[in-house]
Amino acid sequence: MPTTWRVLTLGDRDPVAPFEDVVRLVEMAGTAMGAAYSRSDVVEALHEHQPAVVALTPAGELVGAVVARVAGPDAHVVAFALHPEWRRKGIGSALLRQLDQEVIHRGAGRLLAVIQAGQVGEDAFVHQGFTHLEGLHLYARDASMVPEELAIVERFGGSVPPAGLWQSMKGFSAAKELLDRRVVAPLAHSELADQLGLRPPSAVLLFGPPGTGKTSFARAIASRLSWAFVELHPSLLGQGVDGARALRDSLAELGGVDRLVTFIDEADEIASDRAERPDSQPLVNELLKAVPIFKSRPDRLVVMATNSIAAIDPALLRPGRFDLIIPVGAPDERERAELAAEFLPSGDPGDIAGRTPGFTPADFALVAQRAAQLAFDRALDGQEAAVTDADIVAAVARTRPSVSVESATNFAHEADRFSRL
Repeated sequence: MPTTWRVLTLGDRDPVAPFEDVVRLVEMAGTAMGAAYSRSDVVEALHEHQPAVVALTPAGELVGAVVARVAGPDAHVVAFALHPEWRRKGIGSALLRQLDQEVIHRGAGRLLAVIQAGQVGEDAFVHQGFTHLEGLHLYARDASMVPEELAIVERFGGSVPPAGLWQSMKGFSAAKELLDRRVVAPLAHSELADQLGLRPPSAVLLFGPPGTGKTSFARAIASRLSWAFVELHPSLLGQGVDGARALRDSLAELGGVDRLVTFIDEADEIASDRAERPDSQPLVNELLKAVPIFKSRPDRLVVMATNSIAAIDPALLRPGRFDLIIPVGAPDERERAELAAEFLPSGDPGDIAGRTPGFTPADFALVAQRAAQLAFDRALDGQEAAVTDADIVAAVARTRPSVSVESATNFAHEADRFSRL
């Protein structure tokens, strides 16, 4: 379903909603936070241009707001409001995520909120990782990054991915379950892992044919953990000694950021077998030194991805480099039925799944558009505006699968040979 609201910062130069509207919404549909803050506190914070974030409909109607006050290393939420007709749509969580970024820029390292049980926004605080302290119902959470860390992440073009990316990964249920159990869960429950002697992974290699969601999975892992995400592009690092130096400097700088997923796609560009590509030797040597150092720091994860794991230098594939080497292939028939139900709800999922071996989510999206175009063309001629089974069959026939039979066969052999789960 398309987003019908947007979240914006209430700024000095771009007052997307008058202060009075925010106060009225708080009085009508929200609350000053517990007994700690009054209406005058909210008004004062707004006029002092303290951090404030609002949610608006496309028509400009104010449907959500959160106001905070920065005091030294802490930022205190003084008001939180959601219009009754716009609750349970993810707006509260989106407001708190944006507020997190605003208070970081102002030097705060922790968000605090005093609320009463059952109060507006309580679920949003829980979903955004705030810790419930008994007695005062104080919800507290360290900001996702200190300002210095945020500056590093932004310098590399990174960010904290929005919530919900993990849930949006459709058609890869087997890989998703594996990554959830082997990667996400040990990092999210590190105390339990430590109690049992399990070391959470810190370096993971994903491999599989193009279009099978490796990049999306890396970003979704960061989203599920509420960690920052940075992608290092091999093409920007360069080759030879200069590329090795750029890689070393980049990983050293990113090593100073807690709770970070660093993603390197097309790993074969910087980690090719030195016997086949002698020019890759400086970069491979640097990786062999840098990855263990990066792994030695907790709350950090390096994810590398490649379409051709057989091209990776064998030294990087030995135990001690990557904790896990995980295959990510094209959706199987059951997963294709899930994708069919998602993208082509008017068709028969089982029949479509049988016609689409090698199809990826992007292929299903293309089929949906082609089927819709066929229906649209008929509707222009005065016929019924509906996508038919025949439209879907015709669209599937016109679409070439991203993963060919040959690619799928090669992947199956590589999965048997290289996987480390």
